[in-house]
Amino acid sequence: MNSELIYTATNGKRHNIKFYDLLSEGHNMDKHILNGSLFHRPDHRFGMLAGLLRPSSVVYDVGSYIGTFAIPMAIEGMNIHAFEGFPDNYQRCVKNTEPYNIVNHLCAVSDKRSTITSKFNSCMDTGYKKEDKIEYYCLDEFVKENSLPKPELVKVDIEGMESLALHGMTELIENVRPIWQMGYHYKFYSNLDGYPGWVDVEDGGYDFQNFHKLEYLIYDEYGRRCEPSVLSSRGGEFIFIPREKMKRRGS
Repeated sequence: MNSELIYTATNGKRHNIKFYDLLSEGHNMDKHILNGSLFHRPDHRFGMLAGLLRPSSVVYDVGSYIGTFAIPMAIEGMNIHAFEGFPDNYQRCVKNTEPYNIVNHLCAVSDKRSTITSKFNSCMDTGYKKEDKIEYYCLDEFVKENSLPKPELVKVDIEGMESLALHGMTELIENVRPIWQMGYHYKFYSNLDGYPGWVDVEDGGYDFQNFHKLEYLIYDEYGRRCEPSVLSSRGGEFIFIPREKMKRRGS
């Protein structure tokens, strides 16, 4: 099933985006494309992000699914690297993003390199039946091995795996210091083989208070400044901005 959506860029220009091979069922982005609600979602509003970036900034879309975040950011003039670990989704992402000069990587992210099989393929759809072989990488290592450019923005939406995967992004977090848009799936546990979902700090999960300790400012999906304690109370969409980048913008 195919569908089209209109995306209105921050400069006011309207763009017709074509999406291919959409799923007709399951809890995923496909249904938001089909019913026209995609760009009403808080994780698909691009004005604030575009305003924080210079044209041609490098953006990593980690957990790109089928390109719903990558394509609008490319339309906004950014250089996009899209990372998707599930083969079927990767192929759909490649097809959808082909007109936009987006670089796609078949790459799932975790805290160590491993190969697993999993039925977790479409966003939060536990009824998915087909097993896929998934290649997990530490993102810092993948970036180095493939000589990828350093990002100004990293978007992460990986259904709770961020609690493990950020252990493999310490170079990015501590030294590169991009802006982060985080789909924060607090306490979103998984019962699927090979896909742990959320992992608590006491069980080896990443301590998201590190962002505060490293002087990132925390904002919610509406652009409101948040206290670090919010990360210990709820999930949601958050933006982490290095303090020095806000200072450069006079904020």
